[in-house]
Amino acid sequence: MIHSLAPPPIGPTNVELADVLGQMADLLVRRGEPNPYRVQAYLQAAAMLRDLDTPAVELYGEGGRDALTELPGVGVSLAAHLADYIERGRVGLRDRLLASDDPAALLATVPGIGDALAARLVQAGIRTLADLERAAHDGRLAEIAGFGPRRLEAARLQLNSILNRSARRRERRVRRQVARLAAIRQRREAERDAETESVPTSDDVTVATIYPLFPPAAA
Repeated sequence: MIHSLAPPPIGPTNVELADVLGQMADLLVRRGEPNPYRVQAYLQAAAMLRDLDTPAVELYGEGGRDALTELPGVGVSLAAHLADYIERGRVGLRDRLLASDDPAALLATVPGIGDALAARLVQAGIRTLADLERAAHDGRLAEIAGFGPRRLEAARLQLNSILNRSARRRERRVRRQVARLAAIRQRREAERDAETESVPTSDDVTVATIYPLFPPAAA
């Protein structure tokens, strides 16, 4: 019997991963990336992920980065970016590209900071996540309109999760989650295979001759 066991709600989805790679390709173009093949690799990998039936998170849970490199068009570098986003929710290269191209867009990736607030932060000279963390602790952030005590504390917690030790704890937790998700998938596939094998086919059925207990009397 196959049990309907829903996998734990962990992400990111293939579409989210594809969007990240697509954004990185766009940022490389805007920065004047001299190697068109590099940009094309990001775009092709993004298109592949959107068409991929199996969640990349499950593949990563089963085989780590090596499993990601087995996907069409995903080399070691792209696999590292995908693994970083799966584990940390961020990609270092994307953050660096955003910081140089559009710092407001980078700051807006922090939960709780919208586009308007991010623009005010840039006007105040805050352009990177490290700048934002320093401003959250030296008093500058509290002076910016829109940062009340609750939002300030939330920003500190988010930045601590992104930049510091809690980020490493999150990475370990996500690794355990994706490994559990892969184990659930493998178990379900094994149960499905076992049920398929248990159904008798015409070749497995033995035809038996039934003799009556009391044969008819001779004529």
